[in-house]
Order: sequence, then structure tokens, then C-alpha cells
Amino acid sequence: MPPKKNTAKKSCGGSARKHLAPAGSPPAPAKSSTSSVEEEDARIPEGHSVWCLICRDGAEGDIVLFECNACPRVMCSKCIEVPKAHVDAVRSPDIIFLCLSCHSLQTVKEPAPYFGFYHNVLPEEGGTPLLPGFLRLNGKYELASNSILAATPLAVVHFTLGAKYAISTPVPLLSHYLDKYYPSGGFLYVEISFDVASYTKIDKYTRDQVETVAKLVRHLGSTGRVFAFLTNHSEEGSGWLFGGKEGRGEGEYVAMEVQHVLSTVLMPYARILKSAHIVFLVCGSVVEHNAPYTQLKDLLLYTVLQFNFASAILFPAARFQPLVATNFLVAMAELVAIEQLSIHTIFPTLLSMSGGLGQHTSVILMTPVNIDGCCKLELTTFARAHTQTSPWGLHIPAQCPQCGSTKSWADRVAVTVSDESRNVHASCQASVCQYIYTCKYTNCGSAQKLPCYKFSVTKPPGSIINSARTKNCAWFQSPSTHFVSQSLLESTQGKRKNETTFPGTAKKARR
Repeated sequence: MPPKKNTAKKSCGGSARKHLAPAGSPPAPAKSSTSSVEEEDARIPEGHSVWCLICRDGAEGDIVLFECNACPRVMCSKCIEVPKAHVDAVRSPDIIFLCLSCHSLQTVKEPAPYFGFYHNVLPEEGGTPLLPGFLRLNGKYELASNSILAATPLAVVHFTLGAKYAISTPVPLLSHYLDKYYPSGGFLYVEISFDVASYTKIDKYTRDQVETVAKLVRHLGSTGRVFAFLTNHSEEGSGWLFGGKEGRGEGEYVAMEVQHVLSTVLMPYARILKSAHIVFLVCGSVVEHNAPYTQLKDLLLYTVLQFNFASAILFPAARFQPLVATNFLVAMAELVAIEQLSIHTIFPTLLSMSGGLGQHTSVILMTPVNIDGCCKLELTTFARAHTQTSPWGLHIPAQCPQCGSTKSWADRVAVTVSDESRNVHASCQASVCQYIYTCKYTNCGSAQKLPCYKFSVTKPPGSIINSARTKNCAWFQSPSTHFVSQSLLESTQGKRKNETTFPGTAKKARR
């Protein structure tokens, strides 16, 4: 294929009044406007990337990009050395180009010379090399060999609670960062403000989204990808999500059941959100209440399955600060959105770049999986592990409960290992099954005539992620939990068909 030129180089917690249902009465069913969206012509997305897979740069002047005939990747004429005698020949329409990534995948078991350009068809179909010798490379890999570099249109959709005070998030920063990878206009950022506290507001919100959905459909075409973010507050006493304000927006905030808020806000975008990655920038204050926290997780899992997300990420800190997750989300944008790598594959890498995030919150990754022919949802929790402050992700007291000293635990903790040696200096962390902590304050317990305070922490099920480990810190992965999805979806969908009102209750907010 002829080469292509490129000429362009704070927390989410709070309190709110609880409502059993949206205020007012349900409006009369309106005529569906979906057909108008369906009939609009979708834009045919550009098929290839505009960034070289070697140097990650574009092309200007005499520099050209060679498009691979087997994938969306490209390589620039600075990173591959085409002999001068064949510069014109490689641009012929009947010449096939195979990028270095595809060549590497085809020769993973048995190395072979890289020729790059072939006559008429790809080498596995019998194509013969154009060049008399191998194609020389002038650069080195800066990316994973299976990275693609933003070959298809991308949209970031940010659902955020309509409020006078904005929740500070890194999403606008991420959008500005991602936009630079699409000089030809392949990136779109959409911010959607919502208030679904009454039936009137729900009806208006639903109608207002038709034009935005149509815009996204045209932009994404048939191969575009979506990254979604939902920013909201959660009610401190219940864990329910804020739905909006009472009255016309000047009243108090109301909190409503998670299922109601998520379903109402996301439903108009069901078509767009298929196979999307979604990040919930919502406080996990509900963790203080076991029953509501269980309900919150169940409802979030239901939502992930309902909209067929590729993955969902939740930060369960009681007073989650979205800005703390900036490094994590920027790395996710780079590796998942731009390089299009698997979220499962690169998750340890994301965690290794996010030590500060681990001091603030754990991270929950939810992905759909197929086990024995049954669709299930896999939920995995990752927590920062540090022998002095949070062994295996379990936080130890910041203060000795006996003497009140802070930072009082002995610098070198005693450990119990699974083998017979009981070597305190054992380097194999996998062998450690218990840590013993002793207060190092000299007079600890003297007033009570007790020995220095001591306690132990036993290793829970799970393992340390070696690829996310530093000298004193690591991330601990708890065993994944699988939830059956098919029966849940069928029962829920059947229930929805018979419902005439939105489910849920609402509670008054305290801030």
C-alpha cells in the first residue's frame, strides 16, 4: 500500500437527603428517537495509526509513514532504511508492507530476517521479498511489540454530577493528553452533566442526550473505542449515589440507590458504551457499612454486565480523592487507550506507577470472563503492601492503643516463615506467613504494669505482584471472585420490562 504522509506533528464523599423514588410522576412515554440515530450515516474511521510504532512520532516534510497491510500500525522512513535504489519501488500500489510487530508475531518460535516489503501478497500467502537483502532498522522498540498506537477513533465520555461546586478530577487533563495523539481529529471529549432527582429531570436528561449520542455514533463509526468516567458523590450514611438537587436545582442534594442513578444516567448511552472501559470516580464511604457496601458492589457488578463493559475500575477509599489517581489514569490512557494493550496484561504496570495511589485507596478491577461456557464477572482487589504500614494490604494501627505513641512499631519486625529455618532475614516474601509488631516506646505499658504492646498480622489469601514490587513496597492481589452473569441479567431484564417506575429509594444529604 502506498505510504501515507502526516503533516502534523477533591473527595467524592458527602451527605444528602434520601428519596424513595424520583420526585413527581412518571411522564407519558415519548416516541423513541433511536431510529433517527440509527439512520444517520456513521463516519468511516481512518484505518491506520498516524504514529510510527518505533519512534512514536508522526511524519512531516519528506518523512513518510508506511502502512502495514496486516494491521493498523505504521512505520516511518526514519526508522527503516529503504535502499535508495528501491525508494520508488516500495511506493508501488502492488507492493505489500509488513510491519515489524506483525513480523515478530509470525517469527516468535523461529527467528527470521525482516524484509518488510513483498510483491502482491503477504509472506504467509506466498509473497516474495522486494528488497535483495533484509530491511535495516534505525531505531529501537520503545513500546510493547503488540502496541498499536491509536489507530481507531477514540472518545472519552465523562458523566459528572451537575453541581455548583465541581468535583476535581484528572479527566480533563487526560483528554488534553489524548487529543495530541489524534492530529487528524480522531479524538472526541464529551462531558455530560446530570441531575436525575425527579421524573421531570429524568425526562429532560434523556431527551437532551439524543444529539450527543448521534454525535458519538458518527465519530466512532464501527471500530471506535470509548473510555467512560463517572464522577459523583456518595452519601456518607448509606453509600447511595447523589442523584441531583430537589426542586429546580436550588434545593438540597438527594441520594438515591446506586442502581437507579447508574441505570438512568448510562441508559441513553447503552449503544455507545458496549465494550467500553469505565472508571468510577466515586467515594467508597459505604465501606463503613457492611450491608450497603455489599449492595453497592452487587449493583456495580450488575451495571458492568448490563452495559457489557470491557472493564470497570472502582476506588473504594472512604473519602476518595480523584486527583490522587492521576498517575494511574495517565498510565492507563497511554497503555490501554493509545497502545491498545489488554487491561489484564498491563494492570501490574499501572500499579507499579501508582505508589501514592496505594497509600490512599485500594483498587478493584472488574472484567467479564467466560468460564465453562458461562459468562461471569471477575472481581479482583489490589492493595498496597508495605511491611511497616500495610502488610499484604492490611493496615496496621497508626498509634499504639496501649501507650498512644505514633510510629512506634519496631523498624525491624519479627516474622514467621513457612519453612523450618524461621529466618528473620529471609528474602523470599512468599515464605512469610505472619508479621509480629512490638511497640518500641520504652515506657509502653508501664502505667498499666503491662509488657510492651504486641500484635501479629497473618497473611490472607492472595499473592504479591512481583512486577509491581519496589524495594520496600509492593501491591497485593486478593483472590478473584467470580459472579454468574447470565441468570442475573435475565432476571433483571425481565423485571425491568414489567417496571413502570424507577427502582430505589433516596435519602437526604449531609455534607
